[in-house]
Amino acid sequence: MKLKVNNRNGDPLWKKIACKCHTSDIGLKYPLIECVHCNCKRADDSIPTQSFKINQPVFDKQGKFTENKVVEIKEITLTNCDKYGSCIGWSF
Repeated sequence: MKLKVNNRNGDPLWKKIACKCHTSDIGLKYPLIECVHCNCKRADDSIPTQSFKINQPVFDKQGKFTENKVVEIKEITLTNCDKYGSCIGWSF
């Protein structure tokens, strides 16, 4: 099932920044060099696109763990970088 992603930046600045990597030399490629474009792209590529399941702990009234309940995550909200508009995290 497709995941609903809230707060996605439609036209982030990082996509307009040129990549500094040199494809002919592995020593001059991200992550060995600092490349804003590649760093932001890696973060963007890490955003899930499909729903997923987690084990959510269930506690009784005294705060004791009783069991794990499987919950399907169908929607997430992104936290974006103010400077480049890239994803710096997400929550559900």
